[in-house]
Amino acid sequence: MTRPLPPLHPEKALALPRVVERQLPSGLRIFAVPRKGAPLVEVRVLVPLSVGDPLRSVTVELLTTTAFTGTVRLDGRDVPWDTAFTTGRPHAQRMAEWLTVVGHVPVAGLDRMLGLLASWLAAPTVPEDRLARERERLSQALAILDAQPQRLALRELNRARYGDLAVFDAWPSADTVSALTAHDVHEAHRTCLSLREARVIVVGDIDADSTADAVARTFSGLPSGTAASPVPGTAPADRMRLVPRPGAAQSHVALSCRSVSFGDPRYPALAVANAVFAGYFSSRLVANVRERRGLAYHALSRFDRTLGSPSTVTDVVCGTASTGLVVSEILAELTNLVKSPPTPREIDAARTYLRGSLLTATASQSDLANLLASLCCWDVGTGWIQEYPRQLLEVTTDEVAAACREFFAPGPEAGVVLADPAAVGPSLARFGFVAPGEQT
Repeated sequence: MTRPLPPLHPEKALALPRVVERQLPSGLRIFAVPRKGAPLVEVRVLVPLSVGDPLRSVTVELLTTTAFTGTVRLDGRDVPWDTAFTTGRPHAQRMAEWLTVVGHVPVAGLDRMLGLLASWLAAPTVPEDRLARERERLSQALAILDAQPQRLALRELNRARYGDLAVFDAWPSADTVSALTAHDVHEAHRTCLSLREARVIVVGDIDADSTADAVARTFSGLPSGTAASPVPGTAPADRMRLVPRPGAAQSHVALSCRSVSFGDPRYPALAVANAVFAGYFSSRLVANVRERRGLAYHALSRFDRTLGSPSTVTDVVCGTASTGLVVSEILAELTNLVKSPPTPREIDAARTYLRGSLLTATASQSDLANLLASLCCWDVGTGWIQEYPRQLLEVTTDEVAAACREFFAPGPEAGVVLADPAAVGPSLARFGFVAPGEQT
């Protein structure tokens, strides 16, 4: 005997403390958020990153992996980074267009941590022994990274969208990486980071106003840097590409459609439409090509902002024999979004998932700090966290249908299939995918 599932509890309103914001004349922005109860304060420092080409990207990677090693000047003496903090030392991460420092510290040690982070950003140390180890590691890893199918597919998709920019070139050779010096790393710090455009986020049991003032005092003296962001080139004519990978047992499909930023009033409806299409485990595409028919190993559509251009990117991995059919089904699902817009039931399920994801992303101090960091990367105000759940509830079926027509109806703006051309070429030609040198 089966029993119906009990009703869900009513969703609680998202309670976000008051966010104190400051913006220095230099452009540096500060976000201080009081969150009572936790013994540690979460700190995030985000610095815009403009590498220009893969060699600079590797050099910034060395800057990141050698961060907070060696010594730091403290109270007139050189102190090892390992002993400079009362808790574990912070660590640096890098994304395509941002360098992020992540740390946590007791409230009593916050001022000290802020000072040490500002000191490293102003003049990082690059210990020779650590640099040598990281050079060797990268020399070995880059050849593997450059052969990863998903990375290759995304790189070629970006070429199809933005042209053959140097930033999308292959990684430099192992010999080139092995020749990089500490001077090269310091030069990359000077030319690739926009320190005065950084964002500093502090979340914890703090007085937000006094904390924001302390951050302003500490970070106001950072050097500016000379970074210049890559500018998208002219979109090439051949935007649907078959990238040869002879003998591959799997194919990697990457398609790009237009999108808008998180702060755009059309975004909530587009987010729902994207979720229904391929944005989560109960989406139409996943149900079709993965669950029901077993044609794909992975299928997901996500939001992307490469070179500051909002888009949705659909990634699908499938067997070689299924490639043509999978591409056909993806394009058919995009068409069906317009012919058969998401139903009220699909919309309710999608917005419940999206609202739940946001609640999860604010569940702890660390999660909240990470979410605020993501919003900063997209240049979206912190008020979005409060407004977005309400906007999702207010999205209508007509608005979702309009988003499907506006952003998915024209079909993909660009697409790449990384596959064995001998096996899949004929099945993809009718969709406009051609290998290099076959363009007419």
